[in-house]
Amino acid sequence: MLVVSFVLFALLGHAVSAPAFIPRDDSPSDTDLLLSCPGAPGSPNVERADKCTLVNIVNNPDTPVVSNVGNVQANCEGGTDPIMLTVGGSTTISSTTTANADVGVDLDGFSIGGGLSTASTSSTTQSNSTMITIPPGRQSVMTVSVLSHSQSGNVQVNYGDRVDDHFIWFTGAVITQVTPTNQLTFDVHETACGTDPLDLNNHS
Repeated sequence: MLVVSFVLFALLGHAVSAPAFIPRDDSPSDTDLLLSCPGAPGSPNVERADKCTLVNIVNNPDTPVVSNVGNVQANCEGGTDPIMLTVGGSTTISSTTTANADVGVDLDGFSIGGGLSTASTSSTTQSNSTMITIPPGRQSVMTVSVLSHSQSGNVQVNYGDRVDDHFIWFTGAVITQVTPTNQLTFDVHETACGTDPLDLNNHS
């Protein structure tokens, strides 16, 4: 089983427009702000935040995110005949939250409201298999394309007490929340022997 990983930079490349940044003072840092959010480990520099909310939201176009699943099957032993094999695999789809900057924190498990990812926190597993013919000198692996919604924005962080003279702070870093749909397309990715079979950009 392979968990589908969503690449933020690819999604941001399809964004209609970049979120409008809210000016703020130099402190606290984005790292401290995000670490203080509910569900985060906490920061030694600021107190725990009451809540964190995605603001300045930009709705990105729905994007198919492609990943490889299952084991690679190959016909690379120097034979001259095609072979028939069954390829298959499974994938787990769930919501993700990612930062577009190196803020030094893993956002997994953070509670950031206001975005699509709050609509569902469940994960589902889908699997598929099919019989294929692999020509000599070729190798194949099953892929899955997951149509995903995403929203990008800054994070508004609310504190119960003043932090550096303010109750509310905003991150400069852009956060993207991705919610996969149940629209999955399984396919077979075939490449030449001797190349990386898991490189989905390789169309040799």
